[in-house]
Amino acid sequence: MGETAPSPQPATARRTYAAAWRFSGRSTRSEVIGYGFVAFLLSFPVSLATSLTLPYETHLLVGNILTLLLALPVPALIVRRLHDQARSGVWAWLAVYSFAVWLVRTGVSMAAGADGRLAFDRVTWLADWLVIPANVAMLVLLLLPGTASPSRFGPNPRGRDAALPPEAA
Repeated sequence: MGETAPSPQPATARRTYAAAWRFSGRSTRSEVIGYGFVAFLLSFPVSLATSLTLPYETHLLVGNILTLLLALPVPALIVRRLHDQARSGVWAWLAVYSFAVWLVRTGVSMAAGADGRLAFDRVTWLADWLVIPANVAMLVLLLLPGTASPSRFGPNPRGRDAALPPEAA
């Protein structure tokens, strides 16, 4: 009776990564938060270790590769989360825009170095500023509650009926 359930984060992250290319169905807030938590738990020690032991350029390369690997399932996860709210997955383009800006800036940095990056930033500063409202809007959409009843995107992933009182997802 006093026992607590094991933490679902590793299982949630594995399930999310396994469904990296599945854009149908629905995902809960806890799946999104759990994946983000596990991604942080993986990336923080790797970043710390590489920053202390490897040259700066190698540290950046390892960090960028890890970011790309951890970002693979995110578009599908976002679409499934939007589906849980009975929204179209088209809203996921907000996150794709932010990621594309990061990807281009990272590519320019790696190809042209710091001076090239500064010259690039002088031209593309507006795109960087537009990332902020796009990220805020995406965060709000990801944290809004889902619909309690089945929708055109599938059954309630929390396994609750609409007739039951809502609980935290």
